[in-house]
Amino acid sequence: MQYKELRKILENKIAPKIFKKPSEFYGIQYGNIDDEKLIKKIMITLDLNLKAIYYAIKNKVNLIISHHPLLIEPAFNFDKMLINQLNLLSKYPLSIYILNSSFIAAENGISQTIADILYLKINNIFEIKNINEINVPIGRICSPKYYLKEKNQFHLKDLLKRVITNFNLEIIEYVGNLEKEIKKICIVAGDSENIINLKKALNANCDCYISSNLNHEKAIYANDLGITLIKIPHYSAEFYTLKKLYNFLSLEFPFDEFLLYESKNPFKYYQKKAI
Repeated sequence: MQYKELRKILENKIAPKIFKKPSEFYGIQYGNIDDEKLIKKIMITLDLNLKAIYYAIKNKVNLIISHHPLLIEPAFNFDKMLINQLNLLSKYPLSIYILNSSFIAAENGISQTIADILYLKINNIFEIKNINEINVPIGRICSPKYYLKEKNQFHLKDLLKRVITNFNLEIIEYVGNLEKEIKKICIVAGDSENIINLKKALNANCDCYISSNLNHEKAIYANDLGITLIKIPHYSAEFYTLKKLYNFLSLEFPFDEFLLYESKNPFKYYQKKAI
């Protein structure tokens, strides 16, 4: 494929450029590439750690598509990690394309993928206005779909069981009463706002809020107001979406090679054994 063919799909469908935050990086962050350049080997990854970069070089990748950037903020000095990353990148001519938060709001992005994995019916789009007054569909408002043997009532404990099973997790963090009936669920995958989105979900009559970026402040606020919270591990939500992206691009460009690099969740879980 030519780079312009891939760029068109990335900017308009996979992670629409219009949804990007003004403060974040989007697009080519490293390397020289023009629209006519032929690309035959692409690696898809969540992060640009040293192992991911080494894997790309070892496999002679032309382009890396990464959800997270090489640099999050402007570099005022070069630390050892960045020097090592740049040293590796200099050994082979490749380019890096960053999706960032646009990948959350996209039609088949992270928020929608969470809803699909949890077997929820998407009823509405949860939108926020960005600094340019553009409506960004950052989340999804859903209702439960029932498995064959389930009753017509759906409680928090049922949703938590579904999260644990479908995401193959060991533990899950939540706020709320396990017996609370869940009728309307708001999913905002990479929620970076303080409690603004949580308030908006409450105004939309949601009784459950799911995100991969919940903190103590939101937990206290939700507990006081009686809305339930579920925290999906950041890595799990993003990597399942990357798998879907890998399948989509492989079908879209069947004559080119796509590699999916699994960097593994950096967080591990320690559980006290029952005495």
